[in-house]
Amino acid sequence: MNELYRYESRQRRTSMILLLNMVVLLAMYLAARSFLPASEESEQLIFWLNIVTPLVEVCLLLAAIYLWVKNETFRMVVTEDTFEVFDPLSRTFTFSIPVNEIVEITQTQQAKHSSIIMQTNSGKSIQITQNYHYNRTKLYAALAKANPAIRLPKSAWRFRRS
Repeated sequence: MNELYRYESRQRRTSMILLLNMVVLLAMYLAARSFLPASEESEQLIFWLNIVTPLVEVCLLLAAIYLWVKNETFRMVVTEDTFEVFDPLSRTFTFSIPVNEIVEITQTQQAKHSSIIMQTNSGKSIQITQNYHYNRTKLYAALAKANPAIRLPKSAWRFRRS
């Protein structure tokens, strides 16, 4: 099969991002302790930060270790016949569908939530994950090449309000 689009991301990349988040959290905690003016409110905030920050740091570290060891691959592939997504973190976003079954892809945005929804001939709605740095412009171009009848968003980067 001829691949029109392929994106892959290993979980070790996500693990490294979590470790970077640990460093940023620690820097924010130290900045709060150093630069907040002395007051009853800041003392109460520091009290809670002393409890919450280590807990969040441990959770981030455990998640980073888990992803580093597991190291599965997120994969998004468009061929002339199928559109397939494998997300090792969420089976909800994992699917394989014939390209000729896809009717439309819509991008909508509500107050604090945006979504990309794919509609099929059978009326089924499938959500496409936004958790990875795949190129939507190239993805949509590949889908249009595989099936020119698919209705796609005018811009891969604009979401319409719903």
